[in-house]
Amino acid sequence: MHEHIYLPKPVFPRFICFPDFVGGYSDFPEHRVNREYRTSENNMDRNYNLHIVLEGKGYLHTGTKSYELTRGQGFLYGPGLRQTYQSDSRDPWSIRWVHFYGTHLEELLNGKGLDDPWLFGLLSLAPIERLMEKLLQLGRGYQVDDEHRVAATLYELLTRLQADATQLNVPATLSADKLRTAANYVRAHSHEPVTLEQAAIIAGYSPHHFSRTFSAAFGMSFPDFLLEARLLHAKRLLATTGLPVKTVALEVGFSQTSYFGRCFREREGMTPLEFRYLHTQRD
Repeated sequence: MHEHIYLPKPVFPRFICFPDFVGGYSDFPEHRVNREYRTSENNMDRNYNLHIVLEGKGYLHTGTKSYELTRGQGFLYGPGLRQTYQSDSRDPWSIRWVHFYGTHLEELLNGKGLDDPWLFGLLSLAPIERLMEKLLQLGRGYQVDDEHRVAATLYELLTRLQADATQLNVPATLSADKLRTAANYVRAHSHEPVTLEQAAIIAGYSPHHFSRTFSAAFGMSFPDFLLEARLLHAKRLLATTGLPVKTVALEVGFSQTSYFGRCFREREGMTPLEFRYLHTQRD
């Protein structure tokens, strides 16, 4: 496989995310990329660059380190970063990628990839692989009416990464591991009445120490982290299902639809129904 699929600009210009091009390589040991800082090649001074490894292995290089990437792992570069990565010559990776842009991506991705490449491992590869394949299929036969499905598919892909991926290029300290374990638990159980005290027990800290340490590590308070996890889940359901807004609110952990709507408007600048209109799939 050696495929590049470029997509036209969408008619609606304000999608949260939209692919510039998608593609993939298999059995291509010569795959090697070395892009300079703020290069305009493939619009990489404006686009994000996401790669997912399906088989084999390859390497990503930063100024001081090299990382080996294998099945179920990947990386994300933000706009303008220097990019250096390559396939292994003996066990070449099978890889899929999407270069994308949009509005409010820094907020959606929590700043991932902006200062340094984000390297991650996936708890489950199958849903991500399915979504990448769907993007390729839509790209191969792209028509104007497909732009909402393309945007919704990419959005589901990015929100799944937010919920399911764990960062690889971080110091492997015991403290960081405990916090990641607690954070992953909160993301997985955000639809339940998760409390700070429960998360603190998982991390092995007192609630007060956990609150301070968690805020320092994730750049937001525990309540804000929990709210963000619930809203990300809500956006995924709004974009990919036809569930009523009241049901979505209950599914993601809000007991009151009015409070869900208020939080959603404050964070997204639109109502849940307006968000669904912009991002729902048209099958």
